[in-house]
Amino acid sequence: MESLIKIKKEFDNDLKYEWENLQKNSNINFFQTYKWQKYWNQKCGKNIENIITLFYKNGELVSILPLNIIKKKFIRILNWNGFPFSDYNQPIIKNNQKLNSEDFKFIISQIYLNYKFDNVHLLNCINGDYLNDSKFASNNLSKLIFFKDETDSKIIQNLNEKINYEENRLKKNFKYEQYVDTKKNKKEIIDFFIIEKNKQLIRTRAWNYLKFEQYKKYIYDLIEFDEENLCFSCLKINDKIISSHIGYKFNKNYYYIFPVYNLDYKKYSPGNILLYKLIENYRLKKFCTFDFTVGNELYKNKLNNFIENIYEYITYKSFLGFFYYIKIKLKMFIKMLLFKKNL
Repeated sequence: MESLIKIKKEFDNDLKYEWENLQKNSNINFFQTYKWQKYWNQKCGKNIENIITLFYKNGELVSILPLNIIKKKFIRILNWNGFPFSDYNQPIIKNNQKLNSEDFKFIISQIYLNYKFDNVHLLNCINGDYLNDSKFASNNLSKLIFFKDETDSKIIQNLNEKINYEENRLKKNFKYEQYVDTKKNKKEIIDFFIIEKNKQLIRTRAWNYLKFEQYKKYIYDLIEFDEENLCFSCLKINDKIISSHIGYKFNKNYYYIFPVYNLDYKKYSPGNILLYKLIENYRLKKFCTFDFTVGNELYKNKLNNFIENIYEYITYKSFLGFFYYIKIKLKMFIKMLLFKKNL
């Protein structure tokens, strides 16, 4: 089979035509849609070099890999588009076609001929059969699959029993309102998220992406991004938001992405109440899954009935890249030791 690649540097109309035709005939998630990738690029892609790679076999478009090259000090790294907002990364692959490890090697080698880089570093990889032994499990994804052997009904029932008491307390003590999948309150919900998420990231000493203007703008501009695929939800007491969520919906899958709550009302479990309302809402709408996405949080482990590994992939192409490779490998080794210690 004759193979070749084309590289696009811009999200132009030609790329849109190719991409949207391919995604109609592919099994992808919301993060791989042309619409989301273009939005991310507009908000977060100012300091990257787009390497959007179209892979053909015998003249037929088989796959698109949304890649870029970013520079960290003196090191150039080939990686996926979407950081830090894409929980799942994968190529768009045409149905009834396959991207194997030899194809992937060919694609990387062809990119390297014209765009030199020191490392290939791919995060949050799913469906990674095309990756070779350089991949390693670095996290997992959790889903609640609806109508699966009634396990979802039991999980939802248990959650309902736990939050009923808290919700009744809110109703008794406050003017209580809920807005699920609402077109109202968008700006209020986004403002609440920015404030409370910033507090949470500082409190937990996590990496605070909200310190970066481009990432904050990504959140703020969601209000105008995509009415069809975005969901804004919140709980209010006395006309004040106490928990909120911004999520995505695509192909009957709901993505639980940006939850937050006001810590002052923690004793009422406002985050869990809103989570239950969302799960109940999308089950009644006959969605296929409620996707908790990436992460090992305790509540996800209690509420999922499907779990799967997410992979990281790293190789080096230069002497400088070797030191970056060793640094990442050492970092992951320490992370795994700490994880095992806390089991």
